[in-house]
Amino acid sequence: MEYIQTAKEKRTFKDLILDQLNRILELSVDEFRGGYTQKKVVGNYIEETYIPDARKRMSQAIEFFSFLLQPLYDKDMKKQSDTLKRKIGSNLKKFNDKKIERDVFRINKLNLMKELFEELNFLLVRKDYLKGQSRRDTEE
Repeated sequence: MEYIQTAKEKRTFKDLILDQLNRILELSVDEFRGGYTQKKVVGNYIEETYIPDARKRMSQAIEFFSFLLQPLYDKDMKKQSDTLKRKIGSNLKKFNDKKIERDVFRINKLNLMKELFEELNFLLVRKDYLKGQSRRDTEE
């Protein structure tokens, strides 16, 4: 996804929100698999390509979306965010204490981030944030 802005183009904060939302939607259609190295024989050598962990990419995209939306948080969203941060912290502590494996940690975190994403969407509805025109709507 390109984030290049020309001098004539007027991008708003709302456009950035919509771009990140679109990015999350794009990531959501991929299989949520762990990262791995793919090996391929090319002539006399082996070429290795790392395939990123799709669960981690999705979690990071949702986390960034939440960072963007923090200025819009209302009382309900702050409460939900605090609760989810505690759960994410607890999950991380279990992983660091070696009580759960990396895959279990990432699956748990992804599920918590999905909860966060759901709450962020409820926030956008409460704020009526997606109403009105974006830059893309005016171009058509």
